[in-house]
Amino acid sequence: MTLYLNGKVVTVDGGFSIAEAFAVTDGRFTAVGSNDEIRELGGPVVDLGGRTVVPGFIDAHSHTVHVAVESLAEPNLTGLTSIAAIVERIGEVTAKTEPGVWISTTALGTPTYYFDVPDGLAERRWPTRADLDVVAPDNPVHIPTPPFWPHPAILNSAALRELGITRDTPDQPGLRIERDANGEPTGVVHGMLFYNARIPLVRQLLMSLPAKTAEARQEAIATALQTNLTHGLTTVYEGHGNTAFAPDLQGLHDAGRLPGRVVGTYDVPVGKPVDLAEWMTTVSDAAGAGTGDDRLRIHGLTVSLETPLHFGGALMSEPYLDQHDVLGNGASVLTVEQLADVARLAVQHDVRLNVLVTGDGACEIAADALEIVHRETPLTGRSWVLQHVHHVTKEQIARFAALGLVAQVCAGVDFARGEPVYVKRLPGDQWEHVTPVRWWIDAGVPIALGSDGAHPPLFDLWASLTRKDGRSGRSLLTPAKTMTRPEAIRGWTADAAVVLGVGDRLGSIEAGKLADFVVLDRDILTCPVDEIRDAAVLTAVVGGEVVSS
Repeated sequence: MTLYLNGKVVTVDGGFSIAEAFAVTDGRFTAVGSNDEIRELGGPVVDLGGRTVVPGFIDAHSHTVHVAVESLAEPNLTGLTSIAAIVERIGEVTAKTEPGVWISTTALGTPTYYFDVPDGLAERRWPTRADLDVVAPDNPVHIPTPPFWPHPAILNSAALRELGITRDTPDQPGLRIERDANGEPTGVVHGMLFYNARIPLVRQLLMSLPAKTAEARQEAIATALQTNLTHGLTTVYEGHGNTAFAPDLQGLHDAGRLPGRVVGTYDVPVGKPVDLAEWMTTVSDAAGAGTGDDRLRIHGLTVSLETPLHFGGALMSEPYLDQHDVLGNGASVLTVEQLADVARLAVQHDVRLNVLVTGDGACEIAADALEIVHRETPLTGRSWVLQHVHHVTKEQIARFAALGLVAQVCAGVDFARGEPVYVKRLPGDQWEHVTPVRWWIDAGVPIALGSDGAHPPLFDLWASLTRKDGRSGRSLLTPAKTMTRPEAIRGWTADAAVVLGVGDRLGSIEAGKLADFVVLDRDILTCPVDEIRDAAVLTAVVGGEVVSS
């Protein structure tokens, strides 16, 4: 038994109580209380020195795996500030690459949101195929669109030839090809990313890109998860778009190289020529409480209805401006009846279902479909999950609450997309209730906060409290978006654990739970709110073992 004394221990238990000390035995919390109470238990002592301790943070929409694998792209163009430097970097790789082999780089600009391009480039424009052809005449080159912002992809002439893109190739919904004065493609193409994989040209590009080895992927994932620990992020939910990487996570786990904890789901292959009833029998390991252990668990399925609003794909009740300032709307890949069929299969196979929806139009489809199934077989008590739900209405929240659903939301979205997307593109006052955390909390629905692959927990916690736009610094905080610090902390810990289905084991500092906790350099309950984004993790502990310090 190890005793941790003299701290401000934010337990995030049911009463959000504050303790002075706790004890850990065999990887679990065994007692929580005052210094005198814990000291009487006997054992080695760790003096917390008055520091604030919180449960290990849980990212309910982390995309750590995606971010890790994307980091393997070569060459890395991050932070380059001119087309000349970009071309030079690509040329260095081309010189070492056999002709005909695809070269796929990182995105242009500075992660996470790539605010600085193209205006931050010396030439103040996007590169074109003419720029890239100088150093890569015989290798197809692809500079990708980042998933966080609708910048175009850049293709050189060889890539355009490989994909069959010519002056006669028409634009399609979601795909726009820029052309020069003579009608020839410039190599600047909008919409060439995985969200649009249903488009044959996009699917052809994705299938053409060179795959990374399992060894490289696993090394990158392990590194990213270890980096998470330095930010106090001890558990992640890979609950969306990660089926392809499940073997990598399992390989790391089997080798004892999986830092932190991971809960994952399988993606329902909607929109593909698959018999879903038959497919459901192949993922029985995700049924019930799932399979695995407290380091890696597969639990449930995820069905995604649409793509993000900032790419023009979210289904809203009213049209809005897309990334090209064209009034339009997104679409759902499933109808009410089709989603109800998926939900029935989930009930039949006793599998927890996640439904990823963004627009209020898609939320209406989800509510209608789940209510149909609920009337046949009650869904209450199953804790099915809604993901994203950026543009849900108060009435829809009440309907979801009646079904016993829980929600994963990204309350830091205003930092990335507040003014240029939500204020500028949405009609009327809809920006005032993007990700309305107050409505969820007041409806009694547990909500887990998630980064969506963007910022570490403390930064996102700050962004959730202030709702500041990352470009202008303007706060877009409104009554619908307001939450207290304890509520935000709960969204990154105890409520997140509930949404992941591990609330009985993680999320709070209570006797019997796994001893995951974080020691901070300041008290995030009382410090000036703008200091929260700069708070540092001094120590991260998983199962009673120090994993970062």
